[in-house]
Amino acid sequence: MKKSRLVLLAFILIAAVLCPVDSTEAQPANKNSGKVYLLSIDTLSILDINHTNTPNLWELSQKGAVGLSSNRSLRSANSMDSSLTIGAGNLVRAYGGGIMAYNRDEKIMNRNQTAAQLYQNLTGWDPEDSAALLVNLPEILTGMSTENVNSVPGAMGELLKNNQHQVCVLGNGDINGTPFRSSVAIGMDAAGRVPLGDVGANTYTQSPESYLGWETNYSYLLSQAKVNQKQADVIIIELSDLARLDKSDIAFPEILEKQRNIYLHRIDEFVGELSKQMNAQEDMMLIVAPSPSLTQISNKNNFTPVIAYGKNIEHGFLTSGATRRDYIVSNTDIAPTVLGFFNIKTSPSMIGQSIQSRSTPGIDTLQAAQNLSLSAATVNRLRAPMVKGYILMLIIFILLSVIAIFGIPRLTRAVEPLVVSLVAVPLVFLPLGRLNLAADWEYILFAVLAIIIITALAIYLCRFDFHRAFIALTGITAVAIDLDVITGFHMIQRSVLGYDPMAGARYYGIGNEYMGILLGSIIILGAVAYDKFPRKWMLGLITLVFLMHCYIIAGPSLGAQSDGVLTAPAAFLVTIALLGNVRINPRVLLGMLGIVVAFILGLTLYDMSRPVEMQTHIGRAAHQIISGGWKEGIIIIARKLGMNFKLIRYTIWSRVFLVMLGVLALLIYRPVGAMEKIRLQRPRIIKGFAGILTGAIVGLIINDSGIVAAATTSIYMVIPLLLLMMNLQKKPVD
Repeated sequence: MKKSRLVLLAFILIAAVLCPVDSTEAQPANKNSGKVYLLSIDTLSILDINHTNTPNLWELSQKGAVGLSSNRSLRSANSMDSSLTIGAGNLVRAYGGGIMAYNRDEKIMNRNQTAAQLYQNLTGWDPEDSAALLVNLPEILTGMSTENVNSVPGAMGELLKNNQHQVCVLGNGDINGTPFRSSVAIGMDAAGRVPLGDVGANTYTQSPESYLGWETNYSYLLSQAKVNQKQADVIIIELSDLARLDKSDIAFPEILEKQRNIYLHRIDEFVGELSKQMNAQEDMMLIVAPSPSLTQISNKNNFTPVIAYGKNIEHGFLTSGATRRDYIVSNTDIAPTVLGFFNIKTSPSMIGQSIQSRSTPGIDTLQAAQNLSLSAATVNRLRAPMVKGYILMLIIFILLSVIAIFGIPRLTRAVEPLVVSLVAVPLVFLPLGRLNLAADWEYILFAVLAIIIITALAIYLCRFDFHRAFIALTGITAVAIDLDVITGFHMIQRSVLGYDPMAGARYYGIGNEYMGILLGSIIILGAVAYDKFPRKWMLGLITLVFLMHCYIIAGPSLGAQSDGVLTAPAAFLVTIALLGNVRINPRVLLGMLGIVVAFILGLTLYDMSRPVEMQTHIGRAAHQIISGGWKEGIIIIARKLGMNFKLIRYTIWSRVFLVMLGVLALLIYRPVGAMEKIRLQRPRIIKGFAGILTGAIVGLIINDSGIVAAATTSIYMVIPLLLLMMNLQKKPVD
């Protein structure tokens, strides 16, 4: 009966994939009389906003809601790629000429034709009566065809057009005669056309009073916004003086700071005047910054501010279903938010979710957002030196262990505590980001001292039994991770071994590093427990613990690790089968595969059944496959494989994983008879190693950051094996 139900579920899923729902046609929307004002203030920082220098921006943050945005694209955090990504609601990038956008009648430099003529010559499409055109759209679409994504540049503008909503784009970031017109990429339709607006020379002035020379014509933009109010439903305005400063000649710091404050004040005055034109009961204003400034990038602070004000926005902080984080949204969430304002259904190609505001009475949300931005930047600055330091420790201490085992047995006593310290590091790194220290070096010093103290304490309490100290630290680490996952990831989200929300790859859940650590630690703890108490009741208890951790790692409301949906059950099943002395044959393997498939189907269907804003990337990926068919599945798989190959090639975790594999292969054959003796003395622990190795291999294959998960999982196989070998070295094998 169970088998027939499983077959039925599989048949339903396959049928849904093969018969996708066509949702590309225009959806009838309830007409919203309000307007959306989208202000693109490139390189604006959340730290720029204060009561003194930007009183209008500050006031909007107090009346509306404030948040921080990641600026992920298919390339780097720059204005062109991010603007294309905002307009698509999915990851995009520019190619070659970047964004070549012009007013339709504008003469293009070095070409004897207007933008409308060049556009028609390059695309074969009628420019119609568009105000502005992206003339190099074919270049972008050709480049995008080689990427493993289903992004549609201009998807937001296309859906607005299909639902009879007009878009107006005003302003540019031109400097010294070179066009920079990124906002056209936000408002254009899928054919690169913008119906209303002006992105030409009238939108800036040349001022000899400033060393910048080219400045935004704020009065003209304000007047044009008022002129276009009658026709336009979405008015996108580009204010780029701050970005122009980033591209200008180098000035003394005090001069640059003075000029930046002048432009901040002018931008703030413009925002104040524009907010007077809007009706806060019917309209919505979104203030975004497509990319961070060079100063913020140097400080590893890539978050940019988002302020929402007007209809349906309550005072508080911003969040979205894509990030599931207070104060954090994604640049891909902007398009769904604009579409949602007009009750337009998003395109299946969009990965973002509509931004929502949450009320927080009595809390200074602007200050909270600024503090979060600073703390996230601190973790980002610490991540490289501390993670690289840990990996260097792993490589050096593992190699020292090999030297002690093979060449200099007298080193064993000195090396054993060093090896034990390796499992203290993930425990120390877990809560480190919650500390509030003054300087980066203080975090590093604190971590080093904490690792030394915790390692020494564990060894002392375990009476200098180094293997037991390893087990004690592993158990404490596993419990700490479990508690953090269950209580809301307050530590993992700020750990250097966690994930970077600024990068936009992951915002919630357990992450690859700690998934590997938890998976490896739970398996070795289970093997040690069964080695100590080889009873059926213990095997049953271990099975329950493994089942619980399948959900902790992969559950939508907990770890939400989509790749862990397969990795964890596979590793746990192999471990239980080996500990239970089940003979592995094709029939058993098929049974294991059936259990894993059933787990994946059940978890996926459960996540898909939840409201869209609550779904994780597991449920959203399943919906994408159902909507887009098998091609969508291939795109997802290709993207994951591409990311995995890239990480294997470039990440430092590859080095330590190769070192551990090499050491494991060496210890299997040398010293002669040592592995066999350990297998006879501690057979259940060896079986646990097999389960860990299974998890590492499966994670490496199916995870888009598989090399990271494989490396952290393998730590809990190689370290206990080295400790057992060194303990055996004290009593030489005959």
